Amino acid sequence: MGTAQRKMIPREHGAYAELLFPIVTVFLGGSPTTSTWLLAVGAIACFLANEPANEPLLVLVGQRGNRTKREESDRAKRALLLFFLVAIGAGVAGLLLATTAVQYAVSVPLLLGAGLMMLAVQGLERSMLGEGLAAATLSSIAIPLGLSAGLGLRATLAVVLIWLVTSLLGTAEVRLTIARTKAKTDEEFARVRFKRALLVLVCLAIIAVGVIAPYGSRVGLWILAAAVPVALVVLAMAALRPTARRLRLMGWSLVAANLCSLIAVVITLKIIQDFKAVEPTLPFPMF
Repeated sequence: MGTAQRKMIPREHGAYAELLFPIVTVFLGGSPTTSTWLLAVGAIACFLANEPANEPLLVLVGQRGNRTKREESDRAKRALLLFFLVAIGAGVAGLLLATTAVQYAVSVPLLLGAGLMMLAVQGLERSMLGEGLAAATLSSIAIPLGLSAGLGLRATLAVVLIWLVTSLLGTAEVRLTIARTKAKTDEEFARVRFKRALLVLVCLAIIAVGVIAPYGSRVGLWILAAAVPVALVVLAMAALRPTARRLRLMGWSLVAANLCSLIAVVITLKIIQDFKAVEPTLPFPMF
């Protein structure tokens, strides 16, 4: 793109999904307060300012080339300043209205985000460590938001785990597909086959946990069943072994699976809230 066309926003669309799915889950499955809304705005602003594929940050550190840095550094600085002001304003306001538990919980995504920004500055955002840390950071945003929306600690952590696992599964399958395409030697092919076998075992374990979870005594663990759609899609991809030319189809398939997981999580959270509302009126515990 030319200078006039370049947008100072992240260009990695997968990162938007990793950010928005946890946030949407909390808002649809919980009871968001003013603090929840403000913290969500602050989280999105932090994402735009610090996400590893962020244009302003990468332009300023020279990751988009020296010419781009010279021509667009002023715009990048203005964009970063705007994002940070919104993040600080909304974040501080949300923390002032939040409970003590939520205030402490905010430190988790902040610390992870700081580490993620350091990797981005070093150009390691595309590494396995960078993508894994990005998934952990973006899914951890649900911790303060979930507590603020009244989901409870167990349900909140289950939501975080769901989106962390689904993000890592999708990332692993895409990386394996690309690695298989680039493999040249028998050793490289063997390494890809070994990693794919591990991914299949992980998917089978997640499916087993998801199937068993609804039969447990803890209602909050029912949320774990929501990871099954993504695990099934990744398992099918691992078995079919599509080429890199099918990456777009793989992406849309993962999006559809994540939407199914989102619906399952929200429905389960609503069921949990109904149980909590009804149980105090009964002469015996339901679970």
